[in-house]
This record gives sequence, structure tokens and C-alpha cells, in this order.
Amino acid sequence: MRKGTSIRYKGSEYNPDGDRPINLKHIPSIKSKEELKKAIADKEMHFIHVTGDKMYGIDKLVYKRQKFLLLEPNPVTFYFSLAFDAVQQLDTVRKKLEETLIADNDDHLKAVLFSHIFRIASVSSIFSFLALEAFLNQLLPDHQLIEYKGKGFTKNRIQRWVPFEEKLTIIIPTLCHKNFGMAYPKRMEKIIELKRMRDNLTHLKEITNGFTSYNEVYQDILDTNFKSMVFAVKSCINFYNPKLIINYKLKTRIK
Repeated sequence: MRKGTSIRYKGSEYNPDGDRPINLKHIPSIKSKEELKKAIADKEMHFIHVTGDKMYGIDKLVYKRQKFLLLEPNPVTFYFSLAFDAVQQLDTVRKKLEETLIADNDDHLKAVLFSHIFRIASVSSIFSFLALEAFLNQLLPDHQLIEYKGKGFTKNRIQRWVPFEEKLTIIIPTLCHKNFGMAYPKRMEKIIELKRMRDNLTHLKEITNGFTSYNEVYQDILDTNFKSMVFAVKSCINFYNPKLIINYKLKTRIK
């Protein structure tokens, strides 16, 4: 049975009776496909989808000269989906490697299986980290200064210059008035471990040991519980935005 991650959409909180009201009464309705085409082609025209409590942006895109509108998906769910899909394969491949090592009769198969494990480790760690980092940036407010080390910083400066660990452990808990690390210290340890693993796989610095360069990285990959790190990321995201990451079981294949 296949498993997947639901696509979610990026919305902004909206209170029709609060400080960000939207008056749609004087906006003319589009009555034909031609009017819609003109509106899509107009660079000054922007589209939003308004519900009772949220506003959603609508992307204007072009693919092979075909213009279309797309309710903006949240890329956090795309990144997490890559990590989640990859890590589901890990137990099966590790079991095959174990069986091959016990049989001790096929050196090429050992390399093939280890390469598969390396790919799974890379995808699951890098993309689960990207999902979390993108999510933390989304939590930063757009239109107010953010207090950091006694000073006010714009969202852009926080995104560009503040280390990931400080966003995760200081800035976001302060903004959201709750602290994932204090609520789930063991899961926070997994996220810190994920950051280290992601850095190692991204930079792949050579550490010479005899004639080898990556022995420590390769051993780390065999010893690390990548599933626990991916699910720690899911737990952290849903702690601050409940049900943003939803996984499901798929009984039939998508054609």
C-alpha cells in the first residue's frame, strides 16, 4: 500500500471584521472566457481566493504558451512529500543489504544497495530540512519588525542572516507564544541531528583516513534513524500549524 502527503495551500489569516477587511462589492465580475484571458494577461491584475477565515493567493502561470491560474500550493508540503516518500523505502533496502552481507557473495550488489541507501538518506534529510526551514520563514510576519537580540529586524533580514537554530529555538517560539523544544525535547534533538546530517551531506567535506575520504559520512548514514528525523519535522510543523502535514494511505496507484 502506497503512502503519500496531501497538498496543502498557503493562506494568510483573515478576519473580515478585523483590521484587514476586503471590500469586493465594487469589483466587476468576469462574464466570459475572453474577459478571463485578458485579466490573466494583465500584469497588474492579481487574483485571490477568500474564505471565511483565510485569504489564498492564486498564481498566474504559463506552460507551453498555455496560461492558467493555480491556487498557490504550499511548497512545504512538496518538500516534505519528497522526504516522506523516500524514507518509506529505507527498511526494505537496509534489509536487502543485511541479507547480502550475510550471504557475502556479491560485492557489486553491496555497492548498488548502499548507493540506494545513500540516495534515500540524502533525499529524506535534505528535503525534510528544507520543508522545516521554509515553514519557519513562512511564520515570520510580513508587515512588522521582529525583535532579535534587542533590535527590530525585517522578515527579509531574519530569513537571510539569522541561523536556523536561532529561528527554531528563539524567534519562532517568541512569535508563536509556544515552544516545540520545551514541549518535545527528544524530537527537538532529532531536528538538531537532522541539521548536522543535512550539512554533512550537502557539503561532503573530505576527511582523509588512509585512502578513503567519506568513511565517517557513510558510517553515519548506516547508523542514523532517518525515519525518526522526518517524523520529528512533521511533528514540529504541525505543532505550530496543526494539520499542515497530512499523510495518507493510497490503495490504488495514481495513473
